[in-house]
Amino acid sequence: MNSSFTNTEIIMKTLKISLTLFVAGLVFQACDENEIMPGYQKKGTTTTTVATITPSNSKPAKASNITITLTYVNPASDLLRMVELKAKIGSGTYETIQTFDAQSDAKDSEVTRQATYTTPNASGTVTFDMVITSQMPYPQVIRTSVSVQ
Repeated sequence: MNSSFTNTEIIMKTLKISLTLFVAGLVFQACDENEIMPGYQKKGTTTTTVATITPSNSKPAKASNITITLTYVNPASDLLRMVELKAKIGSGTYETIQTFDAQSDAKDSEVTRQATYTTPNASGTVTFDMVITSQMPYPQVIRTSVSVQ
C-alpha cells in the first residue's frame, strides 16, 4: 500500500490548516479589552408615566376641528402637577393650546382629557406635544402629528 499523498491532497490540507489558523487569529484579535467609558454627570430626573396623545383624525381638512385625546396615569410615587397640550405648525414655535391641573387627579389610575383644536387654513404638518410635569426637574414629552390636507 502506498501511503503517499497526491499534490492535490497536500495542497488541500495546507489550505485547511492555513484557513483555520487565519480564523483563529481573527477570533483572538477580537477578544481585545474594551476601552473604559468616560464618566457621566447626572443632571436630573424626569417623570415617567404611561401616556398617549391621539388625534381624532390624522389627516384633517384645512380649518376643521379635531379632538386631541390625552391619556395618562398619575403615579402615586411621583404625583403629576400639570399636563400641557402644545401645538406647532410646520417649523414654527410651540403654542400652548390647553393646560390641565393634574394635582387633583386620581392616583394610579388612568386619566383622560380632551381638547379641541382648529387646524390652520394651509396644508402642512401640525405637531402636538403633551408635556407632563411632576415633582421631578424635567418633564415627560409625548409627541404626535397630523397632516393637514
